[in-house]
This record gives sequence, C-alpha cells and structure tokens, in this order.
Amino acid sequence: MLLRLCTRLRSPHWAALALSLIGSIAIATRQAGADNPLSVKSEAQAGVGVGSPVAPSGSPAAIDGFRDARFGMSEEQVRAVVRREFPAATASLMSAVNPSEKTSVLSITVPDLVPQTGNAHISYIFGYRSRKLIQVNIVWTSNRSRANDEAIVSTANALRDYFNSENFAPNSIVANRQLSPNTILVFRGTDDKKRTVLLVLSGVPGSVRSEDKKAPRPEPLTLELAYVEDATHPDVFRISKGQF
Repeated sequence: MLLRLCTRLRSPHWAALALSLIGSIAIATRQAGADNPLSVKSEAQAGVGVGSPVAPSGSPAAIDGFRDARFGMSEEQVRAVVRREFPAATASLMSAVNPSEKTSVLSITVPDLVPQTGNAHISYIFGYRSRKLIQVNIVWTSNRSRANDEAIVSTANALRDYFNSENFAPNSIVANRQLSPNTILVFRGTDDKKRTVLLVLSGVPGSVRSEDKKAPRPEPLTLELAYVEDATHPDVFRISKGQF
C-alpha cells in the first residue's frame, strides 16, 4: 500500500502515493503543459508556483481527516461517522486487512460525492499498531465516456482550486506537476503538523485513446485524493532490522 504508486482503485490500499509521490516530486521537473492530454489547468492558471511566494492570510490550513472522520479515531468511531454522513450508502460498507501492511481498511461506495461524477470509493485506513485512523483515500474512476472524463477532469480542477485557497504555506504546495505521461500530481499540500493532502489524476481520456482495436485497452481516467496523517513514518507493519 505504501510502496507502489501504481496501486489502482480495485485495491483501496493506494497509500503508496503518500511516499512515492513525495519522494518523486523532487525529480519530476516537467510541469503539465498545453500538450498534456489530461488538460488540467497550468500552474499559472492555478495561481500556484508562479512568482514569489505570498504568505497566506487567515488561519493556516489544517488536515484533520475527511469531514467528521478525524485522524486518531477508532474504527467504531469512524463507522458511526460513516453511518451519519452516508446513511444511504452504508449497505456497501466493507472491511478488510491489508495482507502485507496489516492495516485495517473500511471502504464504502458513495454515489455523486461530487455532483455528476458517478461513484466515489472512500477508504478509511487504520494503523497497524495504533488501530486509529491514519489515512483516508477517495477515488473516482471514469466510465470511459467523454462526458464522465470531462467531469473527472473538472473535479480535479475544482478540488485543486479548493485546496489552493486553504492557506497552505506556499513552500509546501506543488500543483500540476507531471510525474509520467499519464499521471499528474494535481495538488499536494502539507500543514504545520506535516499532514498531507494529495490529489492525483491518471489514465487516458477517451479523446486520445488509440483507434487500434488490437492495442491494449488503456487505463480509464482516475482521480485519487488522499488525506495522510504521517506520510514519512506511516503506522504499518515492518520487519525489524536483524529479525531475519
């Protein structure tokens, strides 16, 4: 979960983003430009990464979790939050244990978390030792239609603009950084307690998919949002040095 950038929707444990993205940002120097098929706004349009940093006004950004699900909550507390916030979707609530990291995961599917974007898959991840909430992941995957592709990209822009207004320290922000031909770090921000929000858009939109029927089917557009309590020292199972 915390080691592989490529973990996809069908496994909710894509916390790998937290480590691999933070580590790769320093070497990913090419910004998303006009030739980028994912078509998120440029950093100039976003108001990020242009000119001298400007000190944020008002209260600084604070990443406490997602909605009323707060870092440090127990699984039962988060279950109560989910039942209250998403009563119509609680029938889809599932629990699992990550086999390699031994973290517990509650996942739920919520329709139209953002209007007209289809289903959002929300995963609440609990630490191996603490059994407390350490991360929340939200994933939207396009149904491969042009309209849904556009909705996914619009949601990426809207969320990036929302986070950009949240008074993160300018030196903690990265926006619209292209990490690979089909992957963009739309936004990353870190608060004063080193908690992180990550927003990543990946896949291939319908407008640029190959017409070759024999070509492998490309990954659909996927938008992944993570709220991470501690990306540097995650509470996951690790084999201790000298144990083997």
